[in-house]
Amino acid sequence: MGPAAEVTTTGGTWTSIQHLRGLAALSVALFHACQWARLPFSIGAAGVDVFFVISGFVMWTVTAGGSETTPAAFVKRRLIRVAPLYWLVTLVLVAGALITPQRFPDIEPTADHVLLSLAFVQHYNPAGLPFPILPPGWTLNYEAVFYLVFAAGLLLPERRRLGALTVALAALALAGFAWPPAYVMLLNPMFLEFLAGVWLARLAQEGMLPDRTIGWLMFGLGLALFVGIELSHIDPDLWRPMVWGLPAVLVVAGAVTVEADGGWKGLPGLKTLGDASYSLYLTHTLSIGALAVTFGTWNAPLFIPLALAIAVLAGLATYFGVEKPMLEALRRRLA
Repeated sequence: MGPAAEVTTTGGTWTSIQHLRGLAALSVALFHACQWARLPFSIGAAGVDVFFVISGFVMWTVTAGGSETTPAAFVKRRLIRVAPLYWLVTLVLVAGALITPQRFPDIEPTADHVLLSLAFVQHYNPAGLPFPILPPGWTLNYEAVFYLVFAAGLLLPERRRLGALTVALAALALAGFAWPPAYVMLLNPMFLEFLAGVWLARLAQEGMLPDRTIGWLMFGLGLALFVGIELSHIDPDLWRPMVWGLPAVLVVAGAVTVEADGGWKGLPGLKTLGDASYSLYLTHTLSIGALAVTFGTWNAPLFIPLALAIAVLAGLATYFGVEKPMLEALRRRLA
């Protein structure tokens, strides 16, 4: 998935993708910190759109170029990579809601809600909202559908796979318009962001990216569009994949283009943040929420940087103390 994807090619790691993963997770954490402080920063949630583009890019990259990946092996790797930590954090929330419900007033751990959340199935929670037990998990429901579609595409020869994925993802993106009740239940243009990432990966695979100058222009334009959208207070609503998706594609395409031309360096610490981005993404609502309840949000200039610091520390601790050793143990056992 976006935050959980392993980003390797036959030539090594896409450093820019790792860096963007970390920055996207940090952006989402900042969005939620600002929500607690009642400050406007809706564009921070566009980190999810960056994740979706990255996910499409990575899935094509790790399976293209002669890879003999079978659909079953692909799904197994994705499940091992994504599910265990998500299940663990979800069950921690369920346990907390059962033991001290007053501390988790927004969580109603009914049996069907818990099971559907763990199964990555989009559904309405007891409050009537389309969120699983762990709210950021809504993005994993999209990822799960994308993985299944992508796995089916692996049955085809690579020369036909891109066309089939394009048709399938475009159909999912448009289906909600034909049947509006399904729009909230995943059938909407969010899948076009995965598709954009797939096409970007194909261009990179074929050596069809422009030089780094164009790459920096794309990257800068994407960031400028994000800033402009935030300052203009545009509410993307149903058109999020276009309003936020376009700058997300430009940012990812720009970074990959710059790196392909040897121009991406990044900053110290960003790779580690990228490695821990999945842990940060899954745990930040818990750590920021705990800080808000205990410390309060009355002093936003103090609360927001403190919330980000605690979210990052919690994410790093979860990555090194739980996610990484758990994955290593699972892979050894299942090898």
